[in-house]
Amino acid sequence: MKLKKFIAISAALSITVASLLLLTSPLWIGWIMEHEHNKTKVATADISLPCKDGASEKRAVWSKLGIAIFCEKQGNKHGPWQAWDGGYMHISGEYVEGRKHGIWKYFNANGEQWGERKYSKGEVVSILENLLVADSVLVEKKERKLYLIQNGNIYRTYNIRLGSEPSGHKQQPDDQRTPEGQYVLDFRDEDSGYYKSFHISYPNRTEQKHAAQNKLNLDNKLFIHGQPNGFGWAWRVFSLWDWTDGSIAVNNQDMDEILSLVKDGTPIKIIP
Repeated sequence: MKLKKFIAISAALSITVASLLLLTSPLWIGWIMEHEHNKTKVATADISLPCKDGASEKRAVWSKLGIAIFCEKQGNKHGPWQAWDGGYMHISGEYVEGRKHGIWKYFNANGEQWGERKYSKGEVVSILENLLVADSVLVEKKERKLYLIQNGNIYRTYNIRLGSEPSGHKQQPDDQRTPEGQYVLDFRDEDSGYYKSFHISYPNRTEQKHAAQNKLNLDNKLFIHGQPNGFGWAWRVFSLWDWTDGSIAVNNQDMDEILSLVKDGTPIKIIP
């Protein structure tokens, strides 16, 4: 009887707390947005644009968190245009008599220019190009690291977990090892059993030849993937040991970024 009463009280308290959180959530969201918008105001307070041809500087709310600063002439945007969101620069471009012109640059929260698009008097000359796309991927098994490389330079590093028998090259379908060698990230699956995933083209030709000679049926279901569906919150637990069947596991947030920065067909090198 006491147990039933305890369960009933606990359930009532849980419902009450959940209801309070639900009712007050718009207040919290509004407060956070106002805080971020104020950060933008502070970050842009001393910024002044070089307006020319009789144009004057104007400011306007660009988004719920951001501010746009631009030059205006006779009611039309004319000259530099820049927008900030949450205190950091997001987009920088130029208008000519109310129309976008020249190169527009896009920045991320780290201040890196990730994109670029070109306009000519309002017409798009070149599509938005992602400047942070990797030209190769490197995995160091011993270090438990995955690196994105562009022009020979490492610019992103991720913590990873490997097969439950990580040492040595994969030799058998069920040896739980992560392979070593040169491969390609050949296709992605955004509806994977492990959040999202990027397929690794294992086995390569050399491994296929070796398998044929030794009558082995090598497993080709190896991926870079996120956490098991429903367990994205448990990355800190899953990161304590190597637990995959031979694939390379990252947290879900890193998986999203990898998919955004790596194109299908990108080479991947896995070393001991």
